[in-house]
Amino acid sequence: MKTPLLFVLCFSIGILRGQTNPEPLSLEEAVAFGIENNRMIVNANLDVQKAYKEKWSTIAIGLPQISANIDYQNFLRQPVSLIPAQFFGGVEGDFAEVSFGTKQNLIAGARITQLLFDGSYLVGLEATKVYLKISENVLEKTILEVRKNIISTYGSVLLAQKNIEIIKNNKVTLEANLL
Repeated sequence: MKTPLLFVLCFSIGILRGQTNPEPLSLEEAVAFGIENNRMIVNANLDVQKAYKEKWSTIAIGLPQISANIDYQNFLRQPVSLIPAQFFGGVEGDFAEVSFGTKQNLIAGARITQLLFDGSYLVGLEATKVYLKISENVLEKTILEVRKNIISTYGSVLLAQKNIEIIKNNKVTLEANLL
C-alpha cells in the first residue's frame, strides 16, 4: 500500500515542478538571446574562423620552409667485388676479393626554400582575403536577418496579447449589453 502512494507522490511533485512559466523577456534580451543561440549564426561564425585559418594557411605557404634529413647506413657485411688478380701482381686468370667503401656511412642535409615571385601564390593570397571578407559579410547578414525575425516575432506576440486583452474587454462589454 505504501509503494503506490509513494509512487504517486513522486510523480505529482515532478509534474508540479515542470509546469513553471518562463520569465518574460524585454526586446533587447530576446534579441541578445536569439543572436547568442541561433544555429545559423553559430555556423556563420565557424565559417569566419575557418576562413581566417585558411588565410593563415595560405600565407604560411610563402614563408621560408626548412627541411632537413639524415641518412645512416651500417653495412653488416661489406659488398665484395671480384677483380682480376693480375692487377695486383697475381696470376692471370685468378680473381682477388676486394671490399670497397666504408663500414658505416652518415649523410646529413638541410634545405631552405621560399616563394618569392609566384603568381599562383599571390592570387591565392588575394582569394583567401576575399573569402574571409565574404564570410564576415555572411555573418553580418545572418545576424541582421535573425535580429529582424526576432523583432518581428516579438511584435507579433505583443500584438496577439493586445488582441486578447481587447477581446476580453469586448466580451465583458457584450455581456453587460446582453443583461
